[in-house]
Amino acid sequence: MDKIIHFYDYYSALSNVAVNHYQLVTVVWNIFLALLPLVFYMFLKSYWRRTGLVKFSQKMAAAVLFIFWLLFFPNTAYIITDIRHLLNYCPLDSPDKVCAANAWMIIVFFTYSSFGWVCFYYLLKLMSDLVNEIFNKLQSYFFIALIIPITSLGVLLGLLNRFNSWDVFLFPHWLAQVFLVYFLDMNYFMNWFIFTIFLYLLYLAGDIIFREIKK
Repeated sequence: MDKIIHFYDYYSALSNVAVNHYQLVTVVWNIFLALLPLVFYMFLKSYWRRTGLVKFSQKMAAAVLFIFWLLFFPNTAYIITDIRHLLNYCPLDSPDKVCAANAWMIIVFFTYSSFGWVCFYYLLKLMSDLVNEIFNKLQSYFFIALIIPITSLGVLLGLLNRFNSWDVFLFPHWLAQVFLVYFLDMNYFMNWFIFTIFLYLLYLAGDIIFREIKK
């Protein structure tokens, strides 16, 4: 019981730590969600190597693992959007909208957002290579071209509509209604379109940079 009380006290203290009203516990939670796709990828890869997905039941199990990977994968790119918490980090009357007291927030949020970008690129590359290995003839760039718009939509559903990955099971009807808005409302569609374009660019930049690092 004492351990539970100490844990609750520690959690409460951590919840009160914030950077520009952005709680540190949220950073920890978002990093955890961003790394969950890596867990599902590792399970799927191990299952594929062990079974070869010969039986129908094995294919269904692999499909479930992939669906969970897909549901949580947008959390990687979602971290990139958290750089928005830099807005109004200084008093409005600050010269050039910069203040010495909080200048360190710029590098903190940039590093945090960069972590999301690296996770986005790396985990998508891992899964695309695995899909290519399983299906042989399916080129990885087709898979990437399909997943990025889905990821972009997932990010916006979380950012603008405050859905979580697990809400697809809790509120499927409500989620479907909001999903249609991105095709019927021009403002929402343009957000989705521009997010998608820039996620393609971020993936391409990651592919160029990390490919050079490997050499």
